[in-house]
Amino acid sequence: MNTLRSTLRGAALAAVALLAVSCDGKIWDAPGDSAEDPGGDSCAAVSKNDEIRLALAPACQGCHLTGNKPFFASLTAFENGLVYNEKYVKRGDPGNSMLIQLLNGVAPGSYPQMPPGQPYNELVSSGRVTLTIAQVEDWIRNLPATPAQLEAPVAGEFSVRRLTAEEMILSLMDQLGLTLEDFVSTTDPNWRNKPYVANGGKFFIWPGDWAPGISGEYVSDSRSVERFEALGGGNSLLYRKRDVGFGPSAAQTLVQMSQAWCARAVDKKNNPAVLRYVTLADTSRSNPDAVRKNLGSLYLRMLGQPPSDAEAKVLYEQVYLPLEAQNTRLAWIGVCAALIRHPMWITY
Repeated sequence: MNTLRSTLRGAALAAVALLAVSCDGKIWDAPGDSAEDPGGDSCAAVSKNDEIRLALAPACQGCHLTGNKPFFASLTAFENGLVYNEKYVKRGDPGNSMLIQLLNGVAPGSYPQMPPGQPYNELVSSGRVTLTIAQVEDWIRNLPATPAQLEAPVAGEFSVRRLTAEEMILSLMDQLGLTLEDFVSTTDPNWRNKPYVANGGKFFIWPGDWAPGISGEYVSDSRSVERFEALGGGNSLLYRKRDVGFGPSAAQTLVQMSQAWCARAVDKKNNPAVLRYVTLADTSRSNPDAVRKNLGSLYLRMLGQPPSDAEAKVLYEQVYLPLEAQNTRLAWIGVCAALIRHPMWITY
């Protein structure tokens, strides 16, 4: 745990040290490297909200300049995505604002602390940032009402992309508690150092240019590489470029992958990835609290945030209950597969 904490801290500090951003969102390699200093007069705050954005930026922009939460790309992005988004800032109520909870390291969900790796107060103490949590609380306490019409977001600032085929394979194995042993033959004591013999019927997916590769033995699943390419994966050995779109082939493969791999995870003994708080003997009648708790836990595990009451209700009533009428195994496979096909899982 200490090693992980040190690694996260190093990454966060590196992002702060190596990345500087001007007021208009331009990225600079480091302060002072450009003839136009991003820290000069061109970055003067134009409003109280902008003042807070620029003061928080040294601690936050390393992770939130691009991606699907580019809060610090511009004042427009900051106000639309964070300031007037009640998920993060509750006007007049700093104690119940997730932004304050994140800075204090007590937020709900997978990431209770922002920035990761080092408490915000330590960044203040070291002088890396000058804005205190008390000052952020005071700003939220006196935040004016949301303008009648916010400036429209600039589409180019919100750069959401689909997961690559490699990211889908590796992250899904980890989330579902699966390993190579669940897909390939391990009868040979030296199997890790030889081309993998893929077991049939497991819906194995593997890049064609990764070592050690897929065996040509007749018992192997020759479609493992085909599925990878259908997901949009490239193959450097065959000069095939990665497909950055998400067409019918990728969608069809992901649907099949989600169902097959979720079944592997549910059927795997002593695997708490999907069935953390329930067993297949638990039903909505015999143990409803455990079923709902497991739904919330699985949602958090797969999508990185707890579900809202409305989302939990839809998942329970429209996915879990209809499938539970057949059996609980099918119900949990269906819930798991539905979360994998959720836009929040597919995109980054």
